[in-house]
Amino acid sequence: MKIISFEKKIVCCLLVLAGLTGCSGGQSLPDLTSVTGSVMLDGSPLPSANVLFQPQEGKTAFAMTDENGKFELMYNQDSTGATPGSYTVKISKEKNPEEPGNELLPAKYNEKSTLSADVKADQENDFQFDLTSK
Repeated sequence: MKIISFEKKIVCCLLVLAGLTGCSGGQSLPDLTSVTGSVMLDGSPLPSANVLFQPQEGKTAFAMTDENGKFELMYNQDSTGATPGSYTVKISKEKNPEEPGNELLPAKYNEKSTLSADVKADQENDFQFDLTSK
């Protein structure tokens, strides 16, 4: 039996919830603003990292970094962006996706995150996260 990591469970749950909210009929989306950024680890781009923006209340926005460590947040599977407000940011990446539970990043970036972001309406929201492996 294959064990799925905590972070992958979160991302899977968010994708399922995003799909459900996208199929909810006539519900309109809240005002969303574009949120982009990049993640560096020890001075190099961090590809294939999961990025979560978790508000105190409301919907978590999510993304995965590309090969250059860049990301664009998704509100759901069909809509980019996030609602304006303050977020706790969680970034995670497994050393080897075939062996779940091998988190590459220190807990201060994910499970015990000290990262935050303030998303502003009608402004450029481009966040740089410069992480260290220690």
